[in-house]
Amino acid sequence: MFSSKSPIVKFAGYFLIGIFLLVIIISFGMPDVCGNFDMSPTAIAVVNGKNIDRIDFARHRDEIRERFSDLQGIPDSIILDGLIVNELIWQYTQKLGFDSSDERIVRILKTTDPDILRNHMRRYNISFQKLENLERRNTAKNDFDSTILLGMTVSQNDAREEYIAQNSRIQIRYAFLSKQDLMKRHARGISVSDEEIAVEMKNNPGELKDPTTDKDRIKEKLTEKKVSLIEDELIGKINAIAGAGGSFANAAALLQGSGGISDIFAPGSPLKEQGGKGGNLAPLENSKVFRETFARLPIGASSEPIRTPGGIYIFTPLLKQISPKEPTQDNVKKIAGEMQRNRSSSITDNLLMQFIEKSKIIKNVKND
Repeated sequence: MFSSKSPIVKFAGYFLIGIFLLVIIISFGMPDVCGNFDMSPTAIAVVNGKNIDRIDFARHRDEIRERFSDLQGIPDSIILDGLIVNELIWQYTQKLGFDSSDERIVRILKTTDPDILRNHMRRYNISFQKLENLERRNTAKNDFDSTILLGMTVSQNDAREEYIAQNSRIQIRYAFLSKQDLMKRHARGISVSDEEIAVEMKNNPGELKDPTTDKDRIKEKLTEKKVSLIEDELIGKINAIAGAGGSFANAAALLQGSGGISDIFAPGSPLKEQGGKGGNLAPLENSKVFRETFARLPIGASSEPIRTPGGIYIFTPLLKQISPKEPTQDNVKKIAGEMQRNRSSSITDNLLMQFIEKSKIIKNVKND
């Protein structure tokens, strides 16, 4: 077995990075995938004019399937897409000037036992020059990653706050009145008469654009205005309860919406309903009211109402278990490293995606 520092092992890991990036690409669609027009018969794919040879693909496929048991059943098409991503990464790092001298590559390869290198080259019919090229690509990718990583500094205070958040647990109870339910409840009050439409059309002639749609459009506008006024009145009443330190129960009774309890979660984690059921709590989680008032809101007290396009939320804390334990220096160092790597990966992926979206990729779809 190769050590973790072996260039060959690192390149295998490089392939797995490519598979990970492939997931990102597939979610947007592989760019400019065409038929095999004007493709060399020895090429299985062309990436921005650079061929991926069939022999290299077959060799790499066999090596990947032999080395990684979890990838035994992986389709040829996925392995090919992984090689395409790796070629794109190599081209991008070259474009940015990340390359290595022959002396540096040879020096890196010398850190591996020569017998291991020879056995590997013989087993997969790889020349020393091919091995050098693989290591050159890996080194360029590592240099690129290191450069991004160096720019992603994380302060000790940021790491401390992240540690406390990861070791804290919170839970909320919430109530929600959908806009649709509010409109049903006040159907009579929000109805718009023909007379109201006629008055609006007379007072605002600039809104008349198409006789076939003007009436329906203006009716919708007037209905929305009435709904907004009802929402304003309801929000005002709930604000009065919240401002006086009133209970969530009283505010929820006034709201008359549906309710639920969240899962227990760490601050900053996605807000989900208990048991993973129910609707979408992202509008509540992303609101300024939730972010800024949860920490100081007493358990059982009502929050201010949160107005969203889908309806009105209120909430109250059920659990506020904030970690009282200060992190050790080792904790801070570990968290800072994780945050630095996550930030670096995000920037790296965004940069690569911009390059990939502009790339031209041709695959031999009949044979991959």
